[in-house]
Amino acid sequence: MHRQFLVLIVFFLATVAPSHATMLAPELKAYDFAEAYYIEDGGVVISPYDHGFYCQNGIETPEGIRIMPGGTFMQFDASRMIVDKYKLLRLNAEGTRAYFHQRSYRYKVVKDAHGKYHDIIGQLVDTNDFFLTEFRSWEWLDHVFPNFEVHPGAQGWRTRPQY
Repeated sequence: MHRQFLVLIVFFLATVAPSHATMLAPELKAYDFAEAYYIEDGGVVISPYDHGFYCQNGIETPEGIRIMPGGTFMQFDASRMIVDKYKLLRLNAEGTRAYFHQRSYRYKVVKDAHGKYHDIIGQLVDTNDFFLTEFRSWEWLDHVFPNFEVHPGAQGWRTRPQY
């Protein structure tokens, strides 16, 4: 039994190592804000998680929400009290890569005088530029675990309290 487990671990590491040198990191980045994404029709269609996603200028499609270059969306993570603001900067000329700019902020929830709750965005904690690709080796993972969120870009130091 232990030998089979060891063989599985070695096989997994052997397949992950070469893919990290290719497009594994950019395609995994999308799992911070979505179950799946597709680059098509001059934009990016995002199939967001069921909660925490906010987009004001997206176009509703059967697969998700289409964001065009210049469009923005936000992903709230209540467990870390971090909101990530994403902006689709551009697509490359071939339409196979989508370039994004990300800004991460702390936020807090406050109650106003009328008893309504509001999210108040605070301190900027990080920025990041990344791209997503049209051709992905791990696309088969999309929607496989609908109740499981990966968040590979989540970093523990962002949740430390500020003094």
